[in-house]
Amino acid sequence: RITIPLKEGIITADNTFQRCKKLKHVDLVEEAVLSDTIAALLSEEWKNDMDREIEAINQILPNTLAGNWENNEDVGGKALVIRMWIASVLHKIVHYKAQHRNILNEAATTL
Repeated sequence: RITIPLKEGIITADNTFQRCKKLKHVDLVEEAVLSDTIAALLSEEWKNDMDREIEAINQILPNTLAGNWENNEDVGGKALVIRMWIASVLHKIVHYKAQHRNILNEAATTL
């Protein structure tokens, strides 16, 4: 289990988790702040999508190869899937926050 910030570029090397077969769970440093942001979204669908996206890494990691002791070039895929997951979570939250802001702006304009 690791705890990391939700920030692109935090894991740069493919071999960061090489041979870490027991790495099966990721916690986020700012999980409470992210949860508050998600709770403030207007759509239940958006909230549910974000919750699924955040939890997805903990479904993927247990089945992701960690690399090989005998072959130093076999770095496994844990660092890659964590990087892809971070990018996906960040992309979605930015997208939903923009949609949220647009809806609020449209509502304010019609008043």
